Amino acid sequence: MANKHRYSHHANRALSHATALARRFQHADIDTAHLLVGVILAQGSIGSDIMIKLDLPPSVAEVYLKRLVLPDDNPPKNLKYHSTLDKALELAADEAHWLGHHYIGTEHFLLGITRTNVGNAIRLLRLVEIPPEQIRRRVRIALREGLTEFSLEVVRQNARLSELSRRVLNAAEQTAVSLDHPAVGLGHLLLALSKERRGVTATILKQSGLSEDKLDDDLQQGHDGLLISIDAAIQQAINQAEKLGSHYVGADHLLLALTEEAGTTLLQNYNASPDKVNRLLQKHLR
Repeated sequence: MANKHRYSHHANRALSHATALARRFQHADIDTAHLLVGVILAQGSIGSDIMIKLDLPPSVAEVYLKRLVLPDDNPPKNLKYHSTLDKALELAADEAHWLGHHYIGTEHFLLGITRTNVGNAIRLLRLVEIPPEQIRRRVRIALREGLTEFSLEVVRQNARLSELSRRVLNAAEQTAVSLDHPAVGLGHLLLALSKERRGVTATILKQSGLSEDKLDDDLQQGHDGLLISIDAAIQQAINQAEKLGSHYVGADHLLLALTEEAGTTLLQNYNASPDKVNRLLQKHLR
C-alpha cells in the first residue's frame, strides 16, 4: 500500500476497521464504503468527528454498509483492496501533498473518497443524503482550526531515530491499532520497550521489577493512564539524546524519558523503580 508509512495513527485504525468490516460481512474485497465506515469507527479521529456531526453514527453506517454490498458465500482468506479504494487512497495522498501535510490522516481519507464519483462510499452517502461537498467543507473548516492527527512520520522527520527506536515506536503503534486505542500511549511504549530483546531496555526493565504481564493485561482493558500520548515522551527523549551528545535517538533514550514526569507514575504502577531504571540506563549510556 503506497504511503502507508505516512498514515496517522487514526488512519491506520480506520483501515484496520475497514478490513474487519469486510471480513465480518463476508464481502469479497475492501472498497471505499468499508473505508468510510472505518473512518467513522475510528472514534476520536478528525474524520470520525466530522461524520458523526453530519449525523452518520457508526451503528447507522454499518447497517447501510451491510445492505449495500452482498455477502460472498466463499470470501477469499486474504482480502484485497478494490481498485476504487486504491484510487481513493491515491487521491488522499494527493490532498495531503497539496495541503503541505507530512502525514495522511482520516481527514485526507474523506477528501480522497469524496473526490471520486465511483465506489460504494458515494452510494452510501447518497442513501443517507450527505453531499460529498458538505464533507469537504467540514474538512476544510477542521483544517483551518488547526486540527491534526498523530503520525510517527512527523516524529521521524524531526528526530534522528535509531533502527531500534523505530522498531519500538512501530511496535507501540501496532499494539495501539490492534487494540483500537484512540492514541499511541505511554503504556504501549513501555510494553514495546519491555519486549524489544535486541537492546538493553528489556533487560533493564526486567532487572527493575517491571510487571510485564500486568501491563499487558491492563492495556487489553484500555486503562486510561496507559493511553497518555507519547508526544511529550518522544520530545523528552530527543532532549536527552542532545544533552548526552548523541547523534541519534535510541531506544535507551526513549526509556530514559519514561523516568521523568508522567512516565515515573507509569513505572511505579507496574513495580519498576524509576530511580533504578534511570541509574542502570546512565551506567549503560556512559
